[in-house]
Amino acid sequence: MRFRFLGPAALVAILLACGASDGGENGGVGPGPDSTVGEDSLAFLRPAPTAPAFGTRTVSFWAIRGERTEVRLMYQLKPGQVDSTEFVRFRIDDRTLVSDSAGNPLATGDSVRITMSVSDTLRLIIEFQPSGLVFNPSRPARLWIKFGEADHDLNEDGVITAADTTLLLGLRIWKQEQLAEPWSLLASTVDTVSQEVEADVAGFTRFAVAY
Repeated sequence: MRFRFLGPAALVAILLACGASDGGENGGVGPGPDSTVGEDSLAFLRPAPTAPAFGTRTVSFWAIRGERTEVRLMYQLKPGQVDSTEFVRFRIDDRTLVSDSAGNPLATGDSVRITMSVSDTLRLIIEFQPSGLVFNPSRPARLWIKFGEADHDLNEDGVITAADTTLLLGLRIWKQEQLAEPWSLLASTVDTVSQEVEADVAGFTRFAVAY
């Protein structure tokens, strides 16, 4: 694969163009929040050919009302590296949990066992259990999905160019309530320095980065 790197001036021009295309909302291009589309309309993030395998595809933990909890899914350590690379980070703060998945109110100190897993390694889809768990709307959970180990040739033409950079800035986190149902857009922020997309999460379902 050939790579054509962009200079600062070109990147600034792309950023300005992307901001203008949607009024500057959500940090880039693409549809606005609450958009719903069929799965065939989305291009999902894919692992790069050189991406390491996941250290584990599933992590479970106890989230306790009144306490802050943060968990991560990591890639395996690459040869020559000291630290492994993060793929997903998920955070619940002390006021996020209000009820269990059945809707029963939780008191301070009550807990819910949460499982976070990579359910599709080719499209990097993440699934959370228990399904139906809903968070405090005024203090939702926060989800970060990293794209540092993803294939940056987003348009799959064999060359990383300005076109791919534009698409990169349009990456968003989407959610799907059930298999075969449409995907809904979450208000997302793209950070090209940290190489991640982040969004608030109001409840549990399936999540993925796509454009």
